[in-house]
Amino acid sequence: MSSSRHFVLSFFGPVVAGGVFCGLIWLLWSKLEFYQVSPLVTMLVGGLVVGMVTRWFVRNCVAVSCPFCGGKSYEIPDRGNRFACRVCGKDH
Repeated sequence: MSSSRHFVLSFFGPVVAGGVFCGLIWLLWSKLEFYQVSPLVTMLVGGLVVGMVTRWFVRNCVAVSCPFCGGKSYEIPDRGNRFACRVCGKDH
């Protein structure tokens, strides 16, 4: 995957995953009210948690191809959209 596609995935992935979670809560709205669980609070908290977990997954598990050697590169912590290659060690 290219770094630009990784950026798009890390930006829109959590938003889409949070939207899917909120859609699931909307489908289960009456069941949640039956069990006296607030659907709106579940949407808010669950959407944020799902978004954070999705962002963590993209950052740590989705590799970018290194432009120098073609190896797998992963995002450097605390440096947005900067990657370090696991094969040659260069950052890009």
